[in-house]
Amino acid sequence: MTVFRDDLLNPTLRDVFATFKLDKDYVWGEGSYLEDAQGNRYLDFIAQYGAVPFGYNPEFVWEALAGVRKRGLPSLVQPSLPGEALRLANVLAECAPGDLCYATFCQSGTEAVEAAIKLARSATGREIIISTHNSFHGKTLGSLSATGKDSYQMPFRAPAPGFMRIPFNDILALQTALEENRGNVAAFIVEPVQGEGGIIVADSGYLAEVQALCQRHEVVFIVDEVQTGLGRTGKLFACEHEGIEPDVMLLAKALGGGLLPIGVCLSSPRVWNDDFGMLHSSTFANNSVVCAVGLAVLDKLRQDDQKMIKEIKLKGDYLLKQVQDLQARYPDVIKEARGQGLMVGVEFHALNDCGSYDMAFLTDQGGFTALLSGFLLNVYGIRLAPFLNSSMTLRLEPALTIEYDEIDRVVEALEMICRIMDNRDYVLLYRYLLGDNSRPHEIRDYRPQSRKIKHSTLTEGETVDHRFAFIIHYPGPEDVVLNNPSFASLSREELYAFLAWESRTKDPGIVCHMPAIRSQNGQTVEGWMIGVPYGGREIMQLPHEQTVDMIGRAVDMSRDLGAEIVGLGALTSVVTRGGRSVTGRNVAITSGNSFTTLMGMEALFLGAEKMHIEPIAAHGGVIGATGSIGRACALIMSEKLCRMTLFGNPKHANSSKIRLNSLTRDILNYALERLHAGKSQGMSLWLSRVINLLEGKKDALAADFLAKVKRAEFSLTMINEICSYLNIDEPIKTSIDISRDLPDCNLIIATSNSPEYLIFADDLKSGAVVCDVARPADVAPAAYQRNDVLILEGGLVKYPDTICFGANLGYQDGVSLACLSETVLLALEGERRDYSIGSKLSLETVQYLRSIAKKHGFGLAGLKMGNQPINDKDIEEIYRNSLHLKMAENL
Repeated sequence: MTVFRDDLLNPTLRDVFATFKLDKDYVWGEGSYLEDAQGNRYLDFIAQYGAVPFGYNPEFVWEALAGVRKRGLPSLVQPSLPGEALRLANVLAECAPGDLCYATFCQSGTEAVEAAIKLARSATGREIIISTHNSFHGKTLGSLSATGKDSYQMPFRAPAPGFMRIPFNDILALQTALEENRGNVAAFIVEPVQGEGGIIVADSGYLAEVQALCQRHEVVFIVDEVQTGLGRTGKLFACEHEGIEPDVMLLAKALGGGLLPIGVCLSSPRVWNDDFGMLHSSTFANNSVVCAVGLAVLDKLRQDDQKMIKEIKLKGDYLLKQVQDLQARYPDVIKEARGQGLMVGVEFHALNDCGSYDMAFLTDQGGFTALLSGFLLNVYGIRLAPFLNSSMTLRLEPALTIEYDEIDRVVEALEMICRIMDNRDYVLLYRYLLGDNSRPHEIRDYRPQSRKIKHSTLTEGETVDHRFAFIIHYPGPEDVVLNNPSFASLSREELYAFLAWESRTKDPGIVCHMPAIRSQNGQTVEGWMIGVPYGGREIMQLPHEQTVDMIGRAVDMSRDLGAEIVGLGALTSVVTRGGRSVTGRNVAITSGNSFTTLMGMEALFLGAEKMHIEPIAAHGGVIGATGSIGRACALIMSEKLCRMTLFGNPKHANSSKIRLNSLTRDILNYALERLHAGKSQGMSLWLSRVINLLEGKKDALAADFLAKVKRAEFSLTMINEICSYLNIDEPIKTSIDISRDLPDCNLIIATSNSPEYLIFADDLKSGAVVCDVARPADVAPAAYQRNDVLILEGGLVKYPDTICFGANLGYQDGVSLACLSETVLLALEGERRDYSIGSKLSLETVQYLRSIAKKHGFGLAGLKMGNQPINDKDIEEIYRNSLHLKMAENL
């Protein structure tokens, strides 16, 4: 082979394994230990879901195979009466409960289930097979139809006709189903312990009542012991715990001794029939080699009066007691520890409101226990696995030969997880994904820094008026830390690596549910945060089709949750062309940019007032002026300022020049409109003065300029020519060089969509005010070290109620981001139209949002610098520092 590919078995699972570093190549196994190709040794606590009952490469199984070879036993000899298969059938009949005796051999548990379904239908002449919710019976079509989880069935158009489900451990539900379908139920199939469902043990007496009901209604009683059989629960068969005698019992997994595949459908004379006997067959059934192993397995389990099984019960009781003690010590982490024998499940509490959107997202994606499994494997060398049906439960299902000290080793590692979760030091669970496999030593308590969701209260019986959703992602590394305080221990590069890891996830997910937000007028809305797993770099650099598809599916998820309007947070509006790419999906869309513009400019002008900057004398700067928010901010800035510099993207110099020239025309057109409306302030005041100056001139050039101004034939070139003619400064400049031209500005709004910092400490004039509404931030952290400039975080909104979206989004209670707040406001109004879409925001929309914000009690939340509220005293000190610096420079 010239190229070795590792995606040829199952590329889908390969990606999952690689995501959580479960993609080991095990090259050696003995007992409960495995070794990978790099020589790392692992304690296996999965035992292939019970299919490796005696650990890897048990000597007695190899001895049985050596005996087969020594005898020269033929493996497949149909049609005949194969002796080895008959011997195994006789041993099974001898030890199985009741009168089970007829053995239909196959290669797997799912085939055994298929055989049982056919057997029941042929024996009764009826169709319906009843199974239970949360059950697992296999993945071929018939067994899949009996499996109690919709997500397994839907892609394959299952269930097939004739299947129905009822709750597990609910005898009344079975009685009702049998009575309502009297005469048409062929069988009821059930696991004594739901394995893939998360180790749910049948209630005491349940199976006996089931047996009685089935007998009364002449329904075949099928017990699926594919996972529980052959010693796993501390009895040879789990049936023995209740003393039941089913009509059909199914075995597989352990019967092959961990080396060969074999399953069997054991049936009683009551059920066996000639139609089944003549028409059901399998080429590889009655395999003499495999049956010889099955005989060796049964001999091993039954020797010394079932000594091994008695030991299994003691070890199982010990394991269960240890994890139940863990649950008692960490009740806020472990929801339940349950099981029977060496078949134990540890279920963790849901993480919907755990102080971390990442953990909530992982929970929603069903990846939480995969994260834990990867952590245990890479950090502690312990191999555990999640359940297919229960994504919050870890499986503890070791080989039947496990030792007590090995159980202790696993429980100690689980306790470390509990300590991490209890203290919310979540970063310790992720470090292995970034290449750090060291064991945690110091666990810090981040509970005091962790926020909980707070919502408005609803009166009894009250329902919300409308629903919204908001799509979010991490614009930059600093946002990861804000949301997950424990991630502060990571370097910036490690945070970028974490964001790159998250981007491997293929689907959006719910990270927060807000049950109710009430406005000051009494209206209420319910909402959801939908996370897309991209950092700022990823969302801007990954293929556009990929990111838009992800955001589109997040919009669809929002709609399906019942949202009437969906907001686009951070860069999701940028990559969807201001939302245009995701409109038309039967739900209203808003980019949130209009209210962000409004709140950002209000914060900037408030900051200017407190820093004693008169707008008429200020020089404004707009970073990211070619974007939708930047354009709108420039227009609003022009209402008060007569001098502005518009900054474009140096990476796209030509297109920036065209768009900045277009924006210049828009600003001057807007100024002329305002002048005609009698509003002589800012750029309209400048225009009024220019008109007066031109009217005072008597030459043809002045007349030509004046005519062009009055006809609104504006261009940057024309304005520069007029200013040169009148010998005055240009009101508007354009630039793509921040370091050269930003120091001229003292009133700056930063609105770019750059994933990297644009404004650095040396770029700012002493006494300047900056409002950074960009996500990720445009201002570099080092700029905050200057004590002579005021740098504000823009777009923060005060709510009329002290709600909190949790996980450090929303800052102090009752405060949140403007883009999210626009979505909430429109939802409160019951709006079902798109808003703030595209690259040109309507100032009418901005004014509309100003009016409904006032109506519902939403407003600017005050000023914030460096993630901390800043008061008038602090700002005055910054102002005085700037004065001292200017005085020193003038000396």
